[in-house]
Parts: sequence; C-alpha cells; structure tokens
Amino acid sequence: MKRVSTLAVAALITLSVVSSSYAIAGLGFHWGFDYSLSMEGVEGEKVGIPPDMSDLPEDVQGALTGKDFITVSRTNWRRSAINFGGKAYIDFIPVIEAIEVSCNFGLWQYDGSLSYADFSAAGLQYIANNGKLRYTNVPLTTESAGLSYIGLDGTPYAKLQLDATVRKTIVDFWIVKLSGGAGVSSHFATPLLTARLVEDVVGPKLRDPAALEGLLKPGGSVSKDIVQKIIAEAMGKPVVGMHILLGVKAKLPVVPIGLYADGKYMIPFTKYDSDAGDKSINGFGLLLNAGLSLSI
Repeated sequence: MKRVSTLAVAALITLSVVSSSYAIAGLGFHWGFDYSLSMEGVEGEKVGIPPDMSDLPEDVQGALTGKDFITVSRTNWRRSAINFGGKAYIDFIPVIEAIEVSCNFGLWQYDGSLSYADFSAAGLQYIANNGKLRYTNVPLTTESAGLSYIGLDGTPYAKLQLDATVRKTIVDFWIVKLSGGAGVSSHFATPLLTARLVEDVVGPKLRDPAALEGLLKPGGSVSKDIVQKIIAEAMGKPVVGMHILLGVKAKLPVVPIGLYADGKYMIPFTKYDSDAGDKSINGFGLLLNAGLSLSI
C-alpha cells in the first residue's frame, strides 16, 4: 500500500512538472526597443499653394515671383524610451507548436518646422529695402505649440504594431528554450509633417498672407492646428508587412511565471506615409522585446 501511495505521489509530481513546463497557453508583458524605424531628414519641401498677391505692393509681388512661398522641413529623427506591449499565446499546436498575437506601442519624435515668406510690417520693409524676401522659420513641435503629448517635446510620431506569429522550438535546454518563427504585421502610425498635410490643415489660409500672422509666434493658431492634426490621426491606414522572429524563454518547472526575450526583423510591404514620397519612414529593422510571461 505504501508503495502504491509513493508511486501515486511521484506520478502527480511528474504530471505537475510536465504540465507546468509545457504550458498550453499564456500571457506576456514586455518593454520594447524598436530600431526598425528611421527617417531621412528633409529640408525645404515646397507646399504647393501659391499666395494671393493681388493686395500686395508691386515690389512685393515681384520679389515673390518664382520663389517658394512656404516650405516644410523635418530633421533630427530620434527614438524615445517609451515602447511597451504584450502578447497572448497558445503553446500546444501540432506541427507548428505555438501561435501568438502580440502588440507594441512606441513613440518617436523629430524637429518639424515651416519656413514661409514674411509679410509682416517688418518683412515688407525688408523687401522694400533689399528687393528680396525674408523668410521666417516656425517650429511645429509639441513644445512650441504648447501641447502635452506623453513627455515629448518635438514633433510626435507614434506607432501601434500588431503581430501574428507561428513559432517552433529550435533548442530545448529544459528550463530554457530557443525558438524561431515568422508572421504577419500591421502598423498604425501618425502621419509625418509633409507639404500635403500642411495643405490639408491650413488650406485657403495659405493664399492670404494676413491669415498667416498666427505663425509669427510659437504656439500660434495655425501651427497648433497642424500639430494637433498629426496627433489626432494616429490610427490611419495600416502598413502591412511581415516579420522573422528569434526568441528565448526561461521558466522553472511548476512556477507559472517566466522570462522571455524576442527579436523580430520587420519587413514592411507598403510605405508608412505615401505623401512623403521617397522620404517616407524606413520600416526595415530590428525590434527587441523583453518581459515576463504567465503560463497556464
């Protein structure tokens, strides 16, 4: 009888270890380090709306003829420390072994600005004295517009990434497993500051030099409208692509909590912002996630 009891206890312990080591489902929460996005700086992108010069002095009209009235620049791309997400997975699928869905939300920023012909009283006097235009540069950042956006002070760029992945164990070291896989990705991002975005927001105001007076100081009405447009359109048309994954996870038997790290190489199929043309966001690169998992 004692022997039977001992065998029963041993069987239960073994079953517990096996079921905990090879969990059938789980959740994960991670912090990300996204190096997949980059942006080539652009200066002097022409906004294609000519001003209405009918009410301007002839010498001003002459100085403006053939010149760029207003241009857009975006430089100094940089990644913020904010990038987090989670995942849910089923870890007991025949042949392919595991299926998971995951997400990451990350923030970047850059220095966006407008440069436009100055038609203030001082600007008109400059034209009269020098026979040429003087341009005013206006930053289009959250700091200059007096807006708060999750600790950023530049022109904001946010991305929500959704992934579906199939993965299979490559090497099993008992408590440590190395796995590989691939899957599809969808990226939802804010628009870049482009000439087209400025045209959409400001529209006919760009034809009236007097209407641009709000741009003469940081936080003016026009510049604030442009920054708010960027923030408001964080969930536009998704960028579709794929990713290749290499991951490692560590979990002790019986203990449901483990550690994991996943590296994904992102391969987008479409542009992040078609209005930016060849100067759009480059989305090829590495995303690293590290976090805690909870298995059942």
